[in-house]
Amino acid sequence: MTKPTRRLFTNGDLRRFRAAADGGQPFEAPTRTVRLLLRDPDEHSPGVDGAWWPRGGNLTAELHDLVCALTPRLGRAERITFDWNALSIAQRGIDPPDGIDLAGPAPDQPHHRMHVFGRGGRCLRLLIIEPMLDADRAYEDMQASVTPGPEQV
Repeated sequence: MTKPTRRLFTNGDLRRFRAAADGGQPFEAPTRTVRLLLRDPDEHSPGVDGAWWPRGGNLTAELHDLVCALTPRLGRAERITFDWNALSIAQRGIDPPDGIDLAGPAPDQPHHRMHVFGRGGRCLRLLIIEPMLDADRAYEDMQASVTPGPEQV
């Protein structure tokens, strides 16, 4: 009796990233839905432009998906500043051909805020929601971050 041949299950697309000649951006479609909420483009705030709720503690593992989701608003990402944790530093998820500089926070940058810089000085400031926060609380925090305050109405 012969055993049936085992086939590797894929959806036909292994999602292997191949850097483009110009540095690899924009990335292919995200592999997972990014939990991201942004203000409307015409709304300005002294605080944040949106909130990102990553799925785990290694934020660099999800950066390709985040950058892909931000590309329509920001254009090509050039630099991301954040107070990276030890896990994220040890397991960088952005490769040199991607053309994104991962840097530490600016001196006045709050601990739970990520700045994503595009060309021409454009910047999106994202509140980072704790990955292990329960869904209801995370949703409330994300909504609060993009809701205009009384001074903005």
